[in-house]
Amino acid sequence: MKTAEVLLLLAAGIMLSGSRATGNNVVVTNVDLKGPGSGLVKVEFDLSWDHSWRDPVNYDACWVFVKYSVNSGTNWGHATLAESGTNPVGFTAGVGTGVDIVVPPDRKGAFIQRSSPGTGTVANTAMRLVWDFETDGVTASQRARVKVFAIEMVYVPQGSFYVGDGSISSIRGQFESGTNGTPFLITSEGELTLGGGGAGSLGNNNRAGMHAGALEDYNDITSKTLPAAFPKGYAAFYMMKTEVSQRQYCDFLNTLTATQQANMHDSGLNYIQVFRNFIKKTSGNPVFFGCDGNNNAGSSTAADAARLNETNDGEWVACNYMYPPQGAAYSDWAGLRPMTELEYEKACRGLISPVANECAWGNTIVEPLTGSLSGANTASERPDQGNCHLSGCLPSGSFRCGIYADATSSRQEAGAGFCGALDLSGNLWERAVCVGDATCRNFNGTHGDGILSVNGYANEATWPGLVGGQVTGWLVGMRGGGFTSASADLRVSDRYMANLTNTGLQYYYGWRAVRTAP
Repeated sequence: MKTAEVLLLLAAGIMLSGSRATGNNVVVTNVDLKGPGSGLVKVEFDLSWDHSWRDPVNYDACWVFVKYSVNSGTNWGHATLAESGTNPVGFTAGVGTGVDIVVPPDRKGAFIQRSSPGTGTVANTAMRLVWDFETDGVTASQRARVKVFAIEMVYVPQGSFYVGDGSISSIRGQFESGTNGTPFLITSEGELTLGGGGAGSLGNNNRAGMHAGALEDYNDITSKTLPAAFPKGYAAFYMMKTEVSQRQYCDFLNTLTATQQANMHDSGLNYIQVFRNFIKKTSGNPVFFGCDGNNNAGSSTAADAARLNETNDGEWVACNYMYPPQGAAYSDWAGLRPMTELEYEKACRGLISPVANECAWGNTIVEPLTGSLSGANTASERPDQGNCHLSGCLPSGSFRCGIYADATSSRQEAGAGFCGALDLSGNLWERAVCVGDATCRNFNGTHGDGILSVNGYANEATWPGLVGGQVTGWLVGMRGGGFTSASADLRVSDRYMANLTNTGLQYYYGWRAVRTAP
């Protein structure tokens, strides 16, 4: 996710300032507001990203949303777009690659995606969204500062798919059909029976091999019901192409109040430069956050702030030390939502039959980095070889988001899921809403509205672990392994810690959000 911002007087449409932001393949520049009137204003910007595609199965996209401030950046609201649908009136793709603009019914952002088959860089100038500023309580006489954010996504198509891979070795809670050990086919978003051993039930190998602190509440004898509203992965959805990067998380922090920031980040910066976490802050109220991978900035002066986000400061590295309430807040703020563990398996495996003990790239070939990184901490950080990041790889810590993928890499070489998402096996643990807990089963897939509680937490009532904007114990499990993991943890179907409710700050935790397709 990258941003750019402008400051304008809506009534006159006069641009007072602007900025440019780059990195992690997606670039937003030249943000402007055009033609305010009748409660609407056009938000114009240039957008580009690399390694884009559209093929007969799926495509990638950017989720683009707008934040605004009418008090010089002290508080930031989430802009509501004027209309929903594909290419609504007044919205334009500008000049460049042929793309569609798809606005979901809640109008909290737009998906920008190729309109026809193709591959390569998407690069468009003078793209326009339409902001319904009166709906957001803004008047045409107010000065508004606007930021445009873009997050790379992949589209996971609707369709039946398998959970569980039929493995007969190293059983650790893998899903199965009934009690027969074979993969379970999900054919709809309808209600499911968990456990109990009956025909058509979704079993868990009687919880065999699962973490002692993460045992589920169903087994071969005891059954539970997974409601129809719980997202099962059958319906189409969009998933973040990579885990949240450190610059993405800084961009999030820099739109929060001081109170919100204090709850969304370790106030003592106790993990700066530890396990490749490079996030640093400067003084202020609220403070400014950036990355300092070369460790040449202090934390107090304007000069210190200027030394953040330099070309070798690691802003493209996946953000570790993300505990679940932070990930949930990021999702809500961006208008996205947490993923479920069923959606995790769908994104990895796609619509094809499972392979026993497979990793996200569809086979059991695990090739960890054995040498060194070139271009460490830069946008071009690359391994000397390999397709995943697990225990024993050096340096110890998270790597650049999508580090193994380039324009010519195969799915195996890129370490990519069937639908194109990267790092689903390895790098940082994926956090997903589990099915084995009663509170989690109440999750109904509502999307964030872009607005957080006064304390900075997600405030979506149906998200597990949140009551009245306060964290009461976030219940998301862990899937896919991370840089401290053995190869068994990287398996798509491995559920060793699928129900683990650890909410602490851990150096191997990351986050990735999704959104149900319109």
